[in-house]
Amino acid sequence: MKRKPISYVSEHFNLPQDIINGACIVTSYGNRYVYIENYKGIMEYTDDFIRIQGKNCKVLIKGKSLSIYYYGDNDMRVDGKIESVNYTI
Repeated sequence: MKRKPISYVSEHFNLPQDIINGACIVTSYGNRYVYIENYKGIMEYTDDFIRIQGKNCKVLIKGKSLSIYYYGDNDMRVDGKIESVNYTI
Protein backbone atom coordinates (compact mmCIF):
# COMPACT_ATOMS: atom_id res chain seq x y z
CA MET A 1 0.00 0.00 0.00
CA LYS A 2 1.37 3.37 -1.00
CA ARG A 3 1.61 5.98 1.81
CA LYS A 4 0.08 9.39 1.23
CA PRO A 5 2.06 12.51 2.14
CA ILE A 6 1.03 14.41 5.25
CA SER A 7 -0.12 17.36 3.16
CA TYR A 8 -2.60 15.09 1.34
CA VAL A 9 -4.01 13.74 4.61
CA SER A 10 -4.20 17.27 6.02
CA GLU A 11 -6.15 18.60 3.03
CA HIS A 12 -8.33 15.50 2.57
CA PHE A 13 -9.52 15.39 6.19
CA ASN A 14 -9.44 19.18 6.64
CA LEU A 15 -6.99 18.99 9.57
CA PRO A 16 -4.14 21.41 10.32
CA GLN A 17 -0.69 19.99 9.54
CA ASP A 18 0.64 20.94 12.98
CA ILE A 19 -1.84 18.57 14.64
CA ILE A 20 -1.01 15.73 12.25
CA ASN A 21 2.74 16.24 12.82
CA GLY A 22 2.27 16.37 16.60
CA ALA A 23 3.74 19.87 16.80
CA CYS A 24 3.81 21.68 20.12
CA ILE A 25 1.06 24.31 20.01
CA VAL A 26 1.39 27.35 22.26
CA THR A 27 -1.52 29.77 22.67
CA SER A 28 -0.94 33.01 24.55
CA TYR A 29 -3.69 34.85 26.37
CA GLY A 30 -2.18 38.29 26.73
CA ASN A 31 0.80 38.23 29.05
CA ARG A 32 -1.09 36.47 31.88
CA TYR A 33 -0.92 32.81 30.83
CA VAL A 34 -0.08 30.42 27.99
CA TYR A 35 -1.74 27.15 27.03
CA ILE A 36 0.54 24.43 25.64
CA GLU A 37 -0.61 21.34 23.73
CA ASN A 38 1.29 18.26 22.51
CA TYR A 39 4.26 18.52 24.85
CA LYS A 40 6.40 15.57 25.96
CA GLY A 41 7.67 16.77 29.32
CA ILE A 42 8.86 19.54 31.61
CA MET A 43 12.65 19.93 31.47
CA GLU A 44 13.20 22.82 33.92
CA TYR A 45 10.88 24.83 36.12
CA THR A 46 11.64 27.98 38.15
CA ASP A 47 9.78 31.20 39.00
CA ASP A 48 11.55 32.95 36.09
CA PHE A 49 11.46 30.36 33.31
CA ILE A 50 9.94 27.04 32.29
CA ARG A 51 11.58 24.85 29.64
CA ILE A 52 9.29 22.32 27.95
CA GLN A 53 10.21 19.47 25.60
CA GLY A 54 7.97 19.14 22.58
CA LYS A 55 8.05 16.42 19.94
CA ASN A 56 10.06 18.49 17.45
CA CYS A 57 11.29 21.44 19.50
CA LYS A 58 11.87 22.91 22.94
CA VAL A 59 9.78 25.79 24.27
CA LEU A 60 11.21 28.29 26.74
CA ILE A 61 8.78 30.54 28.59
CA LYS A 62 10.35 33.47 30.44
CA GLY A 63 8.61 35.76 32.88
CA LYS A 64 7.99 36.59 36.53
CA SER A 65 6.12 34.56 39.15
CA LEU A 66 5.58 31.69 36.72
CA SER A 67 3.63 28.68 37.90
CA ILE A 68 2.10 25.64 36.27
CA TYR A 69 -1.62 26.05 36.86
CA TYR A 70 -2.33 22.51 35.66
CA TYR A 71 -0.82 19.85 33.45
CA GLY A 72 -2.05 16.64 31.93
CA ASP A 73 -0.83 14.04 29.47
CA ASN A 74 -1.24 16.32 26.48
CA ASP A 75 -1.76 19.91 27.64
CA MET A 76 -0.77 22.39 30.32
CA ARG A 77 -1.33 25.97 31.39
CA VAL A 78 1.42 28.27 32.67
CA ASP A 79 0.36 31.36 34.64
CA GLY A 80 2.34 34.46 35.62
CA LYS A 81 3.66 37.57 33.93
CA ILE A 82 4.79 36.18 30.57
CA GLU A 83 7.67 38.14 29.02
CA SER A 84 8.65 35.86 26.12
CA VAL A 85 8.11 32.49 24.47
CA ASN A 86 11.04 31.03 22.47
CA TYR A 87 11.29 27.92 20.33
CA THR A 88 14.52 25.98 19.67
CA ILE A 89 15.11 22.86 17.63
